[in-house]
Amino acid sequence: MSSKINVKEIFDKHHQTIQYPNKSLSKKDKQQFFLYPIIGSIIALITIGKPNSDMINIFAVCLSIFIGLFLNLLVLILSFTESKTKIKDKKNRAELLEQTFYNLSYTIVISLIALGILFLTTISIFPSNWNLQIPFSRLGIDFNDYFLNVNYLITNIIAITFYFVFIKVIVTLLMIVKRIFNLFIEEIKSTNEENKIDIKDYEDYD
Repeated sequence: MSSKINVKEIFDKHHQTIQYPNKSLSKKDKQQFFLYPIIGSIIALITIGKPNSDMINIFAVCLSIFIGLFLNLLVLILSFTESKTKIKDKKNRAELLEQTFYNLSYTIVISLIALGILFLTTISIFPSNWNLQIPFSRLGIDFNDYFLNVNYLITNIIAITFYFVFIKVIVTLLMIVKRIFNLFIEEIKSTNEENKIDIKDYEDYD
């Protein structure tokens, strides 16, 4: 793949932000970023099933809004790098900015992937008369052979994949919001210290 559109580095950099230096993940991170999205996608498939046309429109609008939001947040991150406020812990702040930048880039990419997967749920890939035979009788099970429609199977696999990616977008968004929150807190604290603002006077002014 051309290096101009190869997003592998974006995925690698994002995964590094949730890994320990030895490239391992904590049990909590494994649950939050992998186990819970898998469980959530299975539950969504069971309770909701394949997205219908109304749900597809809602998901498409949500993802489009997310992509626009993430692009704006990238600009916000760049504004943080140009901030003239004196920050005490510049090293940790720079690291947090870098990680947030990688997270945002990753989320934009997987949001685009989710839109592509969502489109696939609307089409029938194989002829409608294609069926997959499950030979219960040959397996010694006292059931008639079952014929599973191939399109039905593929559509459900695509649907559960979409739910998984969509939940990953939400989880990563929550992480990004928390990191931007921390950046703003540090920025506000540093600004207050720089201007020697008395907290009590500030509250009285309000």
